[in-house]
Amino acid sequence: MRWRSELVLYLGAFVAFGAVLLWAEEATWPVVVFGVLAGLLLLALAWRAAHVPKVLVVGGDEAHLRELEDALEGVGYEVCTCAGPANRPCPVFQGRDCPLGERPVAALIYRPAGAAGRYAPCGRALRVPSVIVEEHLDAEPAVAGRVARVGLDRGPDRVVRTMEDLLAG
Repeated sequence: MRWRSELVLYLGAFVAFGAVLLWAEEATWPVVVFGVLAGLLLLALAWRAAHVPKVLVVGGDEAHLRELEDALEGVGYEVCTCAGPANRPCPVFQGRDCPLGERPVAALIYRPAGAAGRYAPCGRALRVPSVIVEEHLDAEPAVAGRVARVGLDRGPDRVVRTMEDLLAG
C-alpha cells in the first residue's frame, strides 16, 4: 500500500512539471488540463492519507516485521513503525506523548523470546487496542479488555485477525 501513495505522489509531481513546461510554451488549454490532473492526483493522495486506517507496529526484527507489514497492508492498513523501548528511549515511559501517535487504530507490540520487563505502553498511551505479539508462543490468542496476546508462531495472518477481533469488540 505504501508504494501506491508514492506512485500517486510521483504522478502528481510529473503532471505538475508538465503543466509548468506547457505554461512556459504558452499553451493555455494543456496547462489547464495538466493542472486539473495534478490537483486531482494530489487530492486523491490527501483523501487516501486521511481515510486509510493506520496501525503502529512496535519493535521486532526485520524478517518478522516485513511479514507482518505485508499482512497488514494486504487487508488495507497503513503501517507506522517504531523501534520500541528496547532500542531507544521511549517518551511514553518518560511521561511524554508518543511522536508516532498519528491516530493509529491499534498498536502491535512485538516481544522477542526471553524479553523481560514491561511491555511498551503504546496502546494505553494512544488509547487504542494493543496486541502483544510474542515470539515462539504457540498458544491460542488471549484477550483481556483492550489487550490481546498472540504468538508469532501462529503466523502474521492470525495476528491481524486477533487485532481485527479487538477492533470489532
